[in-house]
Amino acid sequence: MKAWLALVKKEFRIGLPILLLAIVLFLVGLVIVTVATYRFGYAWDAVGIIGLAWGGGHFFFMAIYMLYSLGVERKRLHLWLHNPMHASGLLAAKLVTGTIYMIISLLIISIAAYVGGLHFVPFSDGTWFRIGMIAFLHVISFSIDFSVYVILAYIVFLLLERYMPAFLSGVSVFIGWWVFAYLYFGLLADSKFYYAITEWGKIDLGFVANSLQFDMDVRQAIVNFQGEDTFIYAGNYVIELITILIIYFIASWLLDKKVEV
Repeated sequence: MKAWLALVKKEFRIGLPILLLAIVLFLVGLVIVTVATYRFGYAWDAVGIIGLAWGGGHFFFMAIYMLYSLGVERKRLHLWLHNPMHASGLLAAKLVTGTIYMIISLLIISIAAYVGGLHFVPFSDGTWFRIGMIAFLHVISFSIDFSVYVILAYIVFLLLERYMPAFLSGVSVFIGWWVFAYLYFGLLADSKFYYAITEWGKIDLGFVANSLQFDMDVRQAIVNFQGEDTFIYAGNYVIELITILIIYFIASWLLDKKVEV
């Protein structure tokens, strides 16, 4: 455990530039938009909008973080893989560190989104907070989910790089990614088999909105967005969790058995 915590400590140093970049870009954008809209009386609205947009953009935070962190390790791959720890532990240290950095960044951005949002969307403070918490958790989970696919793609890139130039490896992974996305997110996700294994555990969004005491405007927005079908399925979350766990362990196995020399 001590060895893994030491590894996490090292990851905090490696990944710090990504956290600083996310915060600095947000603050620069916040200042520019606020100054540009101040004289029109929409400064707080702009703060809320850029906070919401930048917060939603954190869907890509973990993917960017992992690409950067793995890119650093690529320059000294033999030293990183010389660690006696299993590859799953090496990758887990990066995921944990990146998640902590993402939470820190999102907390800072959420303040702007919350304060600014109160000025241009007529929800109560409590409703804004509850919506924010749901969005916060979903952005984190979806960002981690997407990053696992990116990890596998990068590990495949490292594997192919042993047999061909880096450029050709990158092109092969890029093409392979789109083929995989088409087969999995396109054909499979639209198949009867996929519906059969995911459409269970029905959750009524209207009931959830009532239970959390959302404002009527929020409940109406859900109806307008979803149409008459205001349900989502727990099965989608469970199957996706199983999928990324499988992908994670495939990536770890490849890193351990095929990339490590």
